[in-house]
Amino acid sequence: MWVRVDPQALQETGEIHAVGEPVLADASITKCDRNGFEITYLAYLFDVFDQLGGQKYKVFKYIVEHKSTDNTLIITNRELAEKCGVSTQTVYECIKLLKEKGLIATRTGAIMVLPKIAHRGKAGREQFLMHKFEEFGSKEV
Repeated sequence: MWVRVDPQALQETGEIHAVGEPVLADASITKCDRNGFEITYLAYLFDVFDQLGGQKYKVFKYIVEHKSTDNTLIITNRELAEKCGVSTQTVYECIKLLKEKGLIATRTGAIMVLPKIAHRGKAGREQFLMHKFEEFGSKEV
């Protein structure tokens, strides 16, 4: 089982506070030195895959496959719908679910993928991207 931890509380007080519902997974993950390889935490995603279904999964897959090296994708919902061959409503529902699960953050015309899910680089890069992710969803540009 996985839980999302409140990073602000952890940093400020050292206490661990779970945020949202736990995610059940059939596998555990052991971190290892990645030396520039992209790491994708599939066990973390199993529950979300079940909820995404076929058309929404296309949207999520496109986001992950086309994100830049800083884990962002500059695209509007309409453009994303066209690229994936789905309706804008499907894109909206997928984005909403992914945001609720804490897997993405959004700004107008941009999406950032949670670095714990997929990123390219070493552990220090993951920490940098996690900081950027926390800021990304908290302010609109």
